[in-house]
Order: sequence, then C-alpha cells, then structure tokens
Amino acid sequence: MSRSALHRLGFLRQVLAPEDMKILDVGANPINVPAYQLLIDRDMCHVWGFEPNPKAFADLEKAQNARATYFPVAIGPEGRGTFYAHEFAVLSSLFPIHKPSADFLGRERWYQKKVTPMEMDLVTLDSLDELPRVDLLKMDLQGGELAVMQGGRDRLSEAVAVIPEVRFHRMYEGEPLWAELDLELRAQGFKLHKFMTNKALPVKNSQWRRLERAAVGTQLLDGDAVYIRNLDEIDTISSHQLKQLALASAIVFDSFDVTLHCLDALVARGEIDAQVPKRFVDHLPPEVLNEKERGRKDA
Repeated sequence: MSRSALHRLGFLRQVLAPEDMKILDVGANPINVPAYQLLIDRDMCHVWGFEPNPKAFADLEKAQNARATYFPVAIGPEGRGTFYAHEFAVLSSLFPIHKPSADFLGRERWYQKKVTPMEMDLVTLDSLDELPRVDLLKMDLQGGELAVMQGGRDRLSEAVAVIPEVRFHRMYEGEPLWAELDLELRAQGFKLHKFMTNKALPVKNSQWRRLERAAVGTQLLDGDAVYIRNLDEIDTISSHQLKQLALASAIVFDSFDVTLHCLDALVARGEIDAQVPKRFVDHLPPEVLNEKERGRKDA
C-alpha cells in the first residue's frame, strides 16, 4: 500500500468519522489482494464473503478474522443448482465452459482440465437474514453476477458502489453477458463509472507460434467495472451514503474526482467544514495534480 493512500484514509477518517463500511464479496477467491484491503487493515469495514469452491474457501478460512466472515455458499437463483468446480479454481462457475468459445480463443485447456460438478442449494442475498444492507458489493463469480443483483435488491438498496466482473465474450454456456448486467444495475439506480481492468486474448490462428500473443490479443474477453450510485440525483442520496462513496472512491477504486464531488455535497449540507475538499487535494499523489500544484507541493 502506498503512503499516499494511508494519508488519504487517515484524513478522511478524521473529517468524516464514517461508520464501518459494510462490504459484500461474492466469489471471494483469494487469488489477489482485494482492493478494499486497506479498510480491513485499518479496522474500518466488515466483509461478508461467499465462495463455494472448496479449495478457495479453505484458503479464505485461513485468513478469517474479526473483520471478515466467509461462507461456503453459492449465491444464485434460489433452489438447487450445479456448481462446476474447475481444476483452475478461478474458472469455477455455475455454468459449464462453452467449448466453441474456448476453441475460438485457443483455450482448449479450459474444458480439458478436470471439472467436478457439485449439486448444491443456491441462495439469494435477500434470503440471508444475517446479511445487512451493504455499502459496497464486489463480485467475481464467472457469469453469475446478474443473478446476484436480481436476488439482492433489498440488501443492495443502500449500496453506493458495485464492482462486478463483466463479460464481453462468452466463456460459459448460458451465462448472461455485460449488456444484461448493465441493464439490471441501471434499473437498481447505479450507473457505469469506469473500468478498472480489461482483458483481451488473441484469436486462434494458423500462425500463432510466430506471434507474441500478448501483443496481438485483440478479442475483448472480460474486465472489472465500477458502477456507482447515480449522483445525478444527489438529493436522494443520504449523507451516510455520500461518506461511504467518498471513502470507496478515494481508497478502493481511486476516483478522486468522485470523492471531491461527495465532499462538496457534504459541505453544502453543512456536514463537514468548507476547507475539507481543499485539504483532501493536499493528500493526493503528485501525478494527479497539475503542474502548478505539483510545484507548490514540492516547494
């Protein structure tokens, strides 16, 4: 973690005095450090994580602490379903691999590796009484993101940001693609803010051995998007939500303009001192400042 991020978080904690952020992580496979890790490290959130893959859940259990609670549960359309536990844990899904797509991309190993179908009960977010209404949702469950949103309209009704993996090119049989997920997110009051990552792969061809695959990968596959509560209707957003969105945008997905927009709104409501937005800029990394501000900071 950067010193700049630590300073930003410390400043916002002081001036906003926010409640602990309630974070929901669906598909919490611990292959990467989550973007919200700093909030865990500073005791500023609680995470409810769901991961039905036995191997991935075992890894999560080792990291279980007072700030994170994990469940070996599959979120999806309520009822019985099949979870396809893949030898590559990150490819596990409620949908089987779509072989024509894998062949098109020269990724035959997606279906050649061992896959263990597991019958299990699927539950919706809204059916879990112990789950509160959350502030932030992160989800990466290989095609199941739409079902999470559809079954969580109450638990997500106060959320300020959703960070889903979105699919542009089919990987799994019957999985909803980005267009369907986008419509559901917008219907629930979110709008697309930005993409954190995009992944593209090369299309299979006869000359692939002569090519540098990373350089010629042109088929957009998937990515991690950020949706935020629609700030066009800011009067409908509570001060609590503005504080949580200010934190998330400053620490989780680095959208400092959104942070400042939220701080300005809190100033207008008399919630925080009028100097807070200006002081927040003093805690930003030099690369986001204009030349004049960088010179002043270096002086």
